[in-house]
Amino acid sequence: MEKRTIFAVILIIAVFWISNEFLWKPNVPAQTSVNQPTEETTQTPPPVEVPTTDFVQPPAEAVPSDIEINDAIVLENDLLRIELSNRGATVNSIQLKDYTMADKETMVNLIPQGKSLYGLSLTNTNGAVKNLGNEAFTYTIDEVENRVHFTYNTPQGSVEKTFTLVGGYEIGFTVQKQGFQDFDSYTIALDSGIADTETYLKMKNRVYKVVAQVENSITKLSLAKLKTRQDIGGSIDWVSVSSKYFTIGIIPAPQINMNRLIAFKQEESPAAQVSVALSRATVTDEYQLYCGPLIYDNLKQFGHGYENAVELGPKYLLWISRTFLWVLTELHKIIPTWGWTLILFSLFIKALLFPVTHKSFESTSKMQKIQPYVREIQAKYKNDPQTMNVEMQKVYKEHGVSPFGGCLWMFIQMPILFALYPLLRYNIHLRQSEFMWLPDLSEPDPYLILPILMAIFMFVQQKLAAPSKGKLEEMDEKQKAAMQSQKMMMYFMPVMMFFIFRSLSSGLVLYWTVFNIFSIAQQQIINKKLK
Repeated sequence: MEKRTIFAVILIIAVFWISNEFLWKPNVPAQTSVNQPTEETTQTPPPVEVPTTDFVQPPAEAVPSDIEINDAIVLENDLLRIELSNRGATVNSIQLKDYTMADKETMVNLIPQGKSLYGLSLTNTNGAVKNLGNEAFTYTIDEVENRVHFTYNTPQGSVEKTFTLVGGYEIGFTVQKQGFQDFDSYTIALDSGIADTETYLKMKNRVYKVVAQVENSITKLSLAKLKTRQDIGGSIDWVSVSSKYFTIGIIPAPQINMNRLIAFKQEESPAAQVSVALSRATVTDEYQLYCGPLIYDNLKQFGHGYENAVELGPKYLLWISRTFLWVLTELHKIIPTWGWTLILFSLFIKALLFPVTHKSFESTSKMQKIQPYVREIQAKYKNDPQTMNVEMQKVYKEHGVSPFGGCLWMFIQMPILFALYPLLRYNIHLRQSEFMWLPDLSEPDPYLILPILMAIFMFVQQKLAAPSKGKLEEMDEKQKAAMQSQKMMMYFMPVMMFFIFRSLSSGLVLYWTVFNIFSIAQQQIINKKLK
């Protein structure tokens, strides 16, 4: 591997690392009002009462003593078990039957202990807030339709909330309001945060986030960005509060004027409120709630780009990520073990890149063979750079090589690596998937065996690409000095890659290690061919 090739490797890794740390993170939108006012006409809607740090509901009226509180109203299907309360007509527990905690027994519960979701507040034209989160609702249960209907009645008006367990991870949610003439908006709270389900939480500030589509543009606000409240106005298609593998979302019907999102941090977890403008005294607003795993196909069925709540990397590489996701899914239908699926997938990528990598490896080997001609031209025309360049091009053409051929495969592989990184890092299918000594392909190797193997195979690959001892003896002093620098890089690069990859998901490291093994085999074949 030539010096410029080594430089290309370093550049690729640097760009990849910087992109992941900084460039892929979307800019936090400036805090805005729902509709920016003009000097003449538009007025901003009343503010939602949220402090700049943790959310605290405005005071609510005392619960009437004649309505008994039931905190264990249950709706259940094959995938979900949810518990609701008539105190505020809220959801207190969302258990996923197909997913367990680290003990492999306790079902994942998306709502943190003691918290609740989908509380409602009404806001009047003066900005006063009537919080219904602590009010007692009467309720009826329809077991046939798997539905709970809550009602709150006062002389000023009534509010009804209905939750219907539709199927899968979808919950139908309806808000009905009659009366309350002075109230021109209401707020739905996704303020519980989302529960921790994994043991490895070092990346929590980056992977936990509020994701929304506002004005047909995706907004992602990581937990690290939610140290201060983010107030975003505009037409909102959907909002999700997500951890690494799970999400709690709300998708309004098209006619609903959801026009304000407030995102904030709630006890080290992302949280949100959405505000809906009212144009009539009597309304019936319907929503779809998604409470479950971040699976691309699950979210895509809701439309409106809701599948973008799944982290698949930068926008300009989405088509690659989605293609690879499809390939992985199809391979897994054939091979039930995800470890072997990743190995076969790495073979697929190697085959896909074979024409380019083969030509690149051959070019590197041929460049080493023509070094005597290169030195001769350099010595002969050392005082005539222009002629030297012409003669060098003739040699390259005669032997069918390019001075940049050794770098070509790396630049082609760079977008592939960029696309695979988030795809494998956030893929819920790898969660709790065991393979050989690896207890969980979604988490780093606890024994560091895989990162060490990856570094060793990377060193072997570079060693095979290095000039032989005989070729080194034919080089001049300048070239030998360059080879000495390359030798240092040959030792440095695997060590650096070890420290980068040791904290990444073992599924990603498995793919990269196997890919390097296939590259070594390919390099061996080329070396024998060109002897």
